[in-house]
Amino acid sequence: MIDVQNLLLYSRNGVKRLNIPALHINSPGITALVGHNGAGKSSLLKLIAGLDQPSAGSILYHGKNTFLNYETIKSEIHLLSWGIELFKSLTANDHFNLMKKISPVWDTEIETELLKDLIIPLDKKIERMSRGEQVRLRLLLSLPRAPKIILLDEVTNDLDNDSRRAIFKNLDKYTFATGAQVIVATNMIEDIERYATGIILLRMGEVILQDSLDTVKEKHKTSFEEIIRIYEKEGAKT
Repeated sequence: MIDVQNLLLYSRNGVKRLNIPALHINSPGITALVGHNGAGKSSLLKLIAGLDQPSAGSILYHGKNTFLNYETIKSEIHLLSWGIELFKSLTANDHFNLMKKISPVWDTEIETELLKDLIIPLDKKIERMSRGEQVRLRLLLSLPRAPKIILLDEVTNDLDNDSRRAIFKNLDKYTFATGAQVIVATNMIEDIERYATGIILLRMGEVILQDSLDTVKEKHKTSFEEIIRIYEKEGAKT
């Protein structure tokens, strides 16, 4: 579904940020995108969403270049990121009603389930909401629109356990019901082991591991935290 081909991304001062000759993400479920700060996780997610243009190469969604075809695919690829601001002076309900009006697709069954499970204070203004409440709201604004690709850019890292559990529970349920793909940039080992089915490990802008979680665990027979250390140290490629 997502095909990365000969991807290069340079910063404005000429520093290479990403170098990914090939990457294919085709399995439904939750994929953990892992790597140290500066490894390129956020940059890769923005490129997949079509919000940025690579320096060279391309990212294709069902054969369509995500940057060049952003307007036609933006309803199918959703990025949840702190870099995409909500309107701080509006309430959660204001955002909710606005999104329902402007969205060509809105699944009321998913809406009902999310409102029940996520416990979002709809009458509260964004500027007074906790980070956990804001992430739950972003999920409510996304899933009823039936996206095929959902990208989370480290929005779950600083949340309490209850918030993370509610978010991943609903993401897992959504992927199972729809076959959608979820890519979560995170370094929370507990979340990766509990919810992810696949892993992509970035090191200095390069993919040094992509595999199913079960395969990686079976191969190394050690803790997942130790597995990450092994690959980051050796720069192994799978």
